Amino acid sequence: MNAKEIDAARKRAVNWYYQDTWGWASEDIPPTEVHSTFLKAQLIAANGDGKLAPEERQWALGRAAAVGYPEELLQELEDYVADENIAEVISQTKTTNKSRKSVIYFAIKACAADGVYHDEEKEVVRQAATALGISEDVVEEIEKLCAEEELLKEKRIQLLFPDGSPATR
Repeated sequence: MNAKEIDAARKRAVNWYYQDTWGWASEDIPPTEVHSTFLKAQLIAANGDGKLAPEERQWALGRAAAVGYPEELLQELEDYVADENIAEVISQTKTTNKSRKSVIYFAIKACAADGVYHDEEKEVVRQAATALGISEDVVEEIEKLCAEEELLKEKRIQLLFPDGSPATR
């Protein structure tokens, strides 16, 4: 594939993701100006236990790549230490009410990407929620949703591929 074909394929993938996941048309896709803040918030939360696991970083950066974040940003955050104050990082970008809860959702998903959502990570997520004006009840509801999604994912894998990837046969 040449660069033009890759760009077209990537645009198609991004449009598909937003349509399939959120029900949004291409004109509804949020602007890119907040990507750095969102990604940093995910990585800071995942580092809440003092260890940003490779699986957590890969989840955050992999998802970001899948939804069309610029490659330059992904490269920049490949070695990001993620030790900043999450409330200060979040406050650097004007976050609309429509996207506040997604910051928390994706931070939780990144935290749990290594298989464990640590208490220290939960505390950092709550610091972000406080900075965004999100109540404890809503944070708990988002945590429950993430746990339910993980169980459903495991059920889907077991039902459709009980013997593992077909590539390993």
